[in-house]
Amino acid sequence: MYRAPTGGAVGGGAGLAVTGADVGWWIALGIALLITGALLIHANRRRKQTR
Repeated sequence: MYRAPTGGAVGGGAGLAVTGADVGWWIALGIALLITGALLIHANRRRKQTR
């Protein structure tokens, strides 16, 4: 019977490894989302200043 991985820093990383997900891809995705969010916030602030 399959048992879901436990939470926490160690368990979460082990859970991702068990499912076959490469942790590097998760890190890259997180960085890409942070950059996208920063660009959207910057564009929104700039648009408000020009009004």
